[in-house]
Amino acid sequence: MTIGHVTANGHAQIQIVVEDSNEGTHDVVALLDTGFNGALALPAQRIASLGLKGRGQVTAVLASGEEHNVPAYRATVRIGGTRHSVVVAEAGESLVGMGLLWGFDLRIQCMDGGHVDLEHL
Repeated sequence: MTIGHVTANGHAQIQIVVEDSNEGTHDVVALLDTGFNGALALPAQRIASLGLKGRGQVTAVLASGEEHNVPAYRATVRIGGTRHSVVVAEAGESLVGMGLLWGFDLRIQCMDGGHVDLEHL
């Protein structure tokens, strides 16, 4: 199943569905970040618009090795035909990490406009 594409600047961009606090669904476009071992990161404004409830904090380790405690939330996410309850970290941009993709076969055509495909294992 094709869930996204590769942008002209080489980013794998995918679409997921996130449920809000009233179980309404919202399409979210996010960058695929294989260096992120969490499930999902969203900007504070997006988290607020979804009405997600706080669940404490998580420690985010940046590529530089810096550690930051960031607010955490819980959300239900749909991807690849499956539904997952995940921890959402607050971040500057929308990111999907390896925690959400675990148990899937991920294929990326590494070229401008290439497909990002996902199949359940």
